[in-house]
Amino acid sequence: MVVDGNDNIWVANFAGRAVSQCCGSRAVAYRPVTTTGAPISPDVTGYGLDGLVRNTGITIDQAGNVWVANSWKQIPIQTNPGGSEMVAFVGAAAPVTP
Repeated sequence: MVVDGNDNIWVANFAGRAVSQCCGSRAVAYRPVTTTGAPISPDVTGYGLDGLVRNTGITIDQAGNVWVANSWKQIPIQTNPGGSEMVAFVGAAAPVTP
């Protein structure tokens, strides 16, 4: 999990093969009638795409790009279950300032 510049929470969803975004402590990106912890991304599916497998890590850079370690194959070869990609959701998050 990681927090963006608007205090919203981003989660790499390993089993759901998606990235989820939830309302943080500030009401900057809230949809109407939502509260802290409520989903901003689609409630059940999150932000997904056909290229995502199982996500094991997530970070946000200073430009607001969400980077996801797309790194665990769904049907692993027993000697090497790891994947080999990084996926960027360009500009999806509020920029993080150091």
